[in-house]
Amino acid sequence: MTSKQMIGSLIAIVVVSLVGLNTAMAIIPGPSYLVVSASTADSQNSNLAKLSVTTGDSIPRKPTSFISSHAVAGIAWADLDTGKVFVATIHPTLGRDSNQNPDSWHTHTATLTGGAGSADFCVASIDSTPTAGISIKDNTISINAKQSDLPFATSDIDATVGFVIDPEGACASGLGVNVLTP
Repeated sequence: MTSKQMIGSLIAIVVVSLVGLNTAMAIIPGPSYLVVSASTADSQNSNLAKLSVTTGDSIPRKPTSFISSHAVAGIAWADLDTGKVFVATIHPTLGRDSNQNPDSWHTHTATLTGGAGSADFCVASIDSTPTAGISIKDNTISINAKQSDLPFATSDIDATVGFVIDPEGACASGLGVNVLTP
């Protein structure tokens, strides 16, 4: 395991422990294009935030077989104190729910709760589908979003991870989230 992979795994463990989730983690292996190696979240001014993530491989613009094998795949910026997340997602099998890029990457805000069953987290709610500027260049995704569309201040972001969402009957919503590792 490389030092970047070890850091990614450590971040995932810290995310789970800080949110008070179940101790049996179901972190699953994922493609390197969804495993975060670095991230930023900055306020550009009082109206605009810029978030970015660098991953281990080129981020595909359209669904791959891995993405299509899950209800949702994406990258999350999380406030561990509240369970609020801002996510860049792609979900061809779940269906369209965005006017911006319904068949490609788009953003959502959501609220997560502690995991259940085989899930690291459970989706409590999908809170919004804000319009944001999304740029993908090789292994970096950058997002420009209105500060008012984020569910938290950029300074409240504690973790950034790649994830998948799949059906999980033990979650009240029926949707479980698993953090991805290499």
